[in-house]
Order: sequence, then structure tokens, then C-alpha cells
Amino acid sequence: MSTRIAFWMVGLLFLLPIGAYSQWKMSPEFLQILQEVDAEVMPPLDAGYKVRYPVSNRTQNYQWVLRSRKEKLEIRYLVSPFNTTSPTLKYPAVAAHRLAMHVCSNAEEAMITARDLDEEELQDFYNADWGKIYIFPPKDDFSLYAHCKMVVLFKEDRGIVYLFHLFNEPSPAIDQRLYSFRFKENQ
Repeated sequence: MSTRIAFWMVGLLFLLPIGAYSQWKMSPEFLQILQEVDAEVMPPLDAGYKVRYPVSNRTQNYQWVLRSRKEKLEIRYLVSPFNTTSPTLKYPAVAAHRLAMHVCSNAEEAMITARDLDEEELQDFYNADWGKIYIFPPKDDFSLYAHCKMVVLFKEDRGIVYLFHLFNEPSPAIDQRLYSFRFKENQ
């Protein structure tokens, strides 16, 4: 009897990772974009995160979204592969600031704060060449959440990535979820 239990326990341990990652359904288009920029998404395996379908809106579209009711946090992914004809990808700081201004609320009291990511963060966590974090209140038609923490990452000859962390109340969970994307190492 104990041999059967041990057998099933070992079997479940091997199946657990397959089940945990199979819940992250990504569209073939989003998978193709990730392949183009040679990157990977590392979704949180705790806090009940679930994939939601991206909703088209007037302000800014995105390709993939995760949400946790437990942490009251939504993470949206927008990945733009490098394109030699796109002038904005040649100047990621301009593209990032432009998108932050576009998504930020137009309310009179709305403010944007920003900080550059340091070299350690860029290399150790994201394997990116440049990055910045913006915090601002989003436009209502982009999100009904009160705050947006937008992480912008750029990798030369690969592309630019925007991670929108949407929430109503600040919490430690937000900073723990900043590292859900990474450019792969050069081969």
C-alpha cells in the first residue's frame, strides 16, 4: 500500500511542472513575437494568476495579460520586435516617454514619476541594454485601476517591451512581480 502511495507521489511531482506551465495559454501571435525578440515570459506560479484575453481599447492595445484577484494586480505585456524602419525603436527613451504620456491620465492632477533601471537590474534580471520604470494614473479607457507601473525594457537589435502593472493600492506584491520577463542570453 505504501509503495502505491509513494509511486503516485513521485508521479505527481513529475506532472506538477507540466500542469503549472500549461495554464499559461499564449496566442500563436504572441509566441511568435517572443521568438522574434528572443525572450521569455516567466509568469508567477503563486497567488492565483490567470490568463485573461486582451481587450482592445482606444488608448493602447497589448498582446497578453495576467491577473490575480488575490494580489489585486494585473500585468499586461506589449512586445515590439526590432524593425529597421521604425524610428522609435532607435531611440527607446523617446518611445518609452511617449507611451507613458499617451497612457497617463489627462486629469489636471495626474503626475508621472520615472526612474532608470541600474546596470545590475538590467543585466541580472532582464538581460536588457536599457530600461526605465514609470508610475502614473492610467486613462480610464486603458484601465479602471488607479495606478500603473510601466516597466520599459530595450535590447539592441531585438526590440522594446512594455510591462504594465495595474493596481489600486500599493503592495509588496507589485515589486515582486516586476521580473516576469527576460531577454534570453545571446547564443
